[in-house]
Amino acid sequence: MLGYDSRKVWAALALAVCCGCGGDKPKAPPAENAPNNTGASKAVSVETVTASNNNGKFIRAKYENWPKPTFALALSGEMHGYIEPCGCADPQYGGIARRDDLLRQVKEKGWEVAGLDLGGTLKNARLQSQYKFQTLLTALKDMQYRALVVGTEELRLGAGYLLSQDAEPEAKEAETALRFISANLTFFGSNELPTPIRQRVFKIGGKKVGMTAIYDPSLKIQLGNFDPNEIAINDPVPAIKAALEKLKAEKPDLLILMCHANPGESKKLAEQFPEFQLVISTSAVEEPMTDNPILVGDTTFVTVGHKGKFLGMLGVYADEKPNFRFDLVQLDGERFKNSKRMIDHMQFYQDVLKDSKLAETEPSIKHPKNAQFVGAEKCGECHTKAFAKWKETGHAKGFESLKTGRLGISRTFDPECLSCHTTGWHPQDVLRYESGFESAMKTSHLFGNQCENCHGPGSEHIKLIEADKTEDAKKLMRLELAQAEKNVCSNCHDNDNSPHFKFEEYWKKIAHPWRD
Repeated sequence: MLGYDSRKVWAALALAVCCGCGGDKPKAPPAENAPNNTGASKAVSVETVTASNNNGKFIRAKYENWPKPTFALALSGEMHGYIEPCGCADPQYGGIARRDDLLRQVKEKGWEVAGLDLGGTLKNARLQSQYKFQTLLTALKDMQYRALVVGTEELRLGAGYLLSQDAEPEAKEAETALRFISANLTFFGSNELPTPIRQRVFKIGGKKVGMTAIYDPSLKIQLGNFDPNEIAINDPVPAIKAALEKLKAEKPDLLILMCHANPGESKKLAEQFPEFQLVISTSAVEEPMTDNPILVGDTTFVTVGHKGKFLGMLGVYADEKPNFRFDLVQLDGERFKNSKRMIDHMQFYQDVLKDSKLAETEPSIKHPKNAQFVGAEKCGECHTKAFAKWKETGHAKGFESLKTGRLGISRTFDPECLSCHTTGWHPQDVLRYESGFESAMKTSHLFGNQCENCHGPGSEHIKLIEADKTEDAKKLMRLELAQAEKNVCSNCHDNDNSPHFKFEEYWKKIAHPWRD
């Protein structure tokens, strides 16, 4: 349904069958001797122009200083569901609204730009993931993306769902259509299905760009159990050979291979197929700021990082040397503003979550303590001093903070936000416990991040108190400070959402030592 009016798409999507609540946090592909630079970082920009070597294949430099290219390619991938700024840097950066503003700026310079995405768009594979995926597809189409590589996270949605999200029949052959692409994936045992396409050629800047893509078979372990009759992952080498033969017949000016793959495997393919002037690969590190691009033989090899924090801007200079200029642009809030049309898409996404009542209708899970949540007011009947302290903290106002949210969009129906701003959810897996917060109408007694998110649901504690088993009741709810620091607070105060978090400092704000 790529290319549909977004509201028509959502109307159709509302009829889709829920794919369940499965899905794990994404795991980066293993790297060969890859540096570990996924921790805190400062804004980085390349101030000086650096030639790769004497053969003049590429220059790495700030895009603002480039001469006008023949055309430009906007390169992204492995967003993992982060459509808004995130990360442990200060300030946080990324987001599709800033990405769109960057593209607006370069188009105002007179550049022709097309987008290519390596896949890995989502974090989970459940109904909310489908809604978010549709938002991203609409956004990528608006940003004039031409291809989305089918990666692990897309495959978790299922072949049938991906087929349902393909471009409109009348748009499939259009050069400007956004298409799913992979040369070595086959759905339902048929090579006649329209998705994914094996290769494509499109024109930009008066030149022909030919491209294909592959999915690394070694990554299939990340899919868990999947039906090989639904999704076949074939050897990429013969698939590339077949795609190359068809691409060469079109006589493109630039040949591109996109790899949703272990970077080491991507480099081997770059060596094996030197016909590709450009290979774009998923990355083993979140922020690949150094040694990027590199040369693999005569092929320019590029990575773009994770979580949408950066956009790889590649300038193509068809009749000059160097042929390419590259800038891994950090999407900060100073140079890039929030695009209104992307804000509109995100508002519509939140409206869908509200209308679908997703937070209260998706299946819940049992709490390990096998107890029910009772709410802070009930706790406060006995623990008066601790309750009074809690009411003064930001935890108590957690739900209220969602009403304005980032970009002025309310998030009070978004499970990914409710999981930390209300009581009774598993924050990292974004799953509601039985008796946990559902909605303002049904469970207002669980507004905010309350006592039971740390100490566990209180119904069994109350029963023990009423049975005069006081010591057992205390033991059931006891939480040692070291345990809280190691296993509890970080569930919400992680690097992506709480970059300033320091346990010792934050604990002072909520400390409640009283035993009344």
